[in-house]
Amino acid sequence: MLPAAPSCCVLSRPRLGAANALMGRFAARHRRFLTPRAFTSSSIGPAAAAAASAAPYAPDRHPASDKHQAAAAAAAAAGTPRREHVVVLGTGWAAVSFVRNLDPNKFEVTVISPRNYFTFTPLLPSVCAGTLTPLSCIEPIRGFSRDRNGRRLLNFYEAHATDIDFENKRVSCASRTSSFKVDYDKLVLAVGTDPNTFGVPGVEENCFFLKEVEHAVQIRKRVMANFETAALPTTSQQERERLLHFVVVGGGPTGVETAAEFADFIREDMKRIFPELMPHVAITLVEGGPRLLPTYAPEISSYAQQVLQETLKVRLLLQHQVVAVGEKTLTCKRLSGGSRQQQEQQEQQQQNNEEKVIQQGFVLWASGVGQVPLVRKLLQERLPPPPSSSSSSSSSSRGGLRALPVDEHLRVYGAAGVFAAGDCALLLPRRLAAETDALWTAAGSCDVSLSWLQQQLPRLQQQYPQLNPLKFDLKKEKDEGPLTKQQLQQLLERIDAAYRPPAPTAQNARQAGIYLARKFNLGGGPAFSEEWKGSLAYVGNHNAVAQLPGYIVTGGFFSLPLWKAVYVQMQLTWRIRLICCFDWLRTLFAGRDVGREHSYYK
Repeated sequence: MLPAAPSCCVLSRPRLGAANALMGRFAARHRRFLTPRAFTSSSIGPAAAAAASAAPYAPDRHPASDKHQAAAAAAAAAGTPRREHVVVLGTGWAAVSFVRNLDPNKFEVTVISPRNYFTFTPLLPSVCAGTLTPLSCIEPIRGFSRDRNGRRLLNFYEAHATDIDFENKRVSCASRTSSFKVDYDKLVLAVGTDPNTFGVPGVEENCFFLKEVEHAVQIRKRVMANFETAALPTTSQQERERLLHFVVVGGGPTGVETAAEFADFIREDMKRIFPELMPHVAITLVEGGPRLLPTYAPEISSYAQQVLQETLKVRLLLQHQVVAVGEKTLTCKRLSGGSRQQQEQQEQQQQNNEEKVIQQGFVLWASGVGQVPLVRKLLQERLPPPPSSSSSSSSSSRGGLRALPVDEHLRVYGAAGVFAAGDCALLLPRRLAAETDALWTAAGSCDVSLSWLQQQLPRLQQQYPQLNPLKFDLKKEKDEGPLTKQQLQQLLERIDAAYRPPAPTAQNARQAGIYLARKFNLGGGPAFSEEWKGSLAYVGNHNAVAQLPGYIVTGGFFSLPLWKAVYVQMQLTWRIRLICCFDWLRTLFAGRDVGREHSYYK
């Protein structure tokens, strides 16, 4: 027999009648707020009703644009200066750095992106192995939408930008449920990049990428699924070896760190759970160049190769190019060139043109960056080629550009009021050689020499990023006395030819976003020139490498704390810093999470 319900939970008939009477009086008093009805001229005012009837909704008119027009009209009526409407596309490093440093008193900001959070990309390899949870790499963009006093700092729309009308200053967007357009006064493109497959067959269909948190979650699920499938009694030994062969393509920081995290995960956690599978596990790292981490110092590359090969038992295939990826195989071939030792090994093995077929259960493609659809469309259909007066190390045609061409102030060539920052921007400054006549005239009666040019460096570096010491160190040139005008032009042409645009890295994107925000706030400023603050990478077995201004770190007890401290300092908020530190402590004392049905990974 069921126990009786407590008396406090039962409404007797008299109490029920009293409650109904109370609700009836409340509904009668507030009926005009509770009853749904259409807006009429009496409810919204005569002027608003006339405007609504005269301007019905159309694809070119959207509440987003109407809201900004209404805000501008209200500011004009109040006699306050109108804030410019800045539309930002993206929520990556450049976009978030720009928004956080922009003056909200001068600009009205709208952020449009298909994801409503910022991703801390340098730590995604740690998420793949379960060292960190996805929450340690995510910062909601709406957390920056209001200040401590509740004042709105930005509007956010979760949607894709599909096209841009530069003439009418309008962005076409598509969300999961609707399409709309947003007008702008200034537009900042910070849409990032997509993985570059280089046209290799099967990469899109059979490889994993690592650009988003979702990618890291999918990778972790696949790795765990392969181990669980390999442990089944019905799995053959040949199939077990295939499932447990993990291949990483790309010897840059992402590829090296992911291979290192996989190796640590297998040695420290999976070995304890699946000891019988350890003889069948293999990790292979494929790199087209002669060494790992090609943008780092050679001693760092050598150390990383030593740790991966000797300590973590990762198989390295240097000077190899992937030519095809199947559902269960990867085909690569050895390239000619490289060091003398590698050339001798190639001659001995006579495998210069032979293709290798590798049985694999997982392939991570971490090689190169490509254009997102919006950037590709703008380059092909909307933007003219950059002017011949710009300095470019690549083809000047639109088809030869990897990103949106911008000048030294991050202004997109051929689009007024449009700026680009981060990985989707390709900085092509004005040619310094075009200023030969101006420099010759400015010298006047003085002899033009390297000493004279070095005296002009503080002024010239404000206008020409080519004179950044990272690009061309003029102080290292030998002064051989006065220069003729022809010699001056040849020197300036050498400086232009040596220029390389900023690499698509997180620190460069962050600097570009901060620079652009300050430029907007001040109404001007010098040319953008990135400042290299160092490069770090985790190479496994609790060792990290760092190339910093003035010194190099190759492993050691303090290398991993240094690597972690730098990334914790780069985190945007204390919330994500605490989550990240807690995850590292959890991994240190309790190990990585080896389940794959938690809410994180669904």
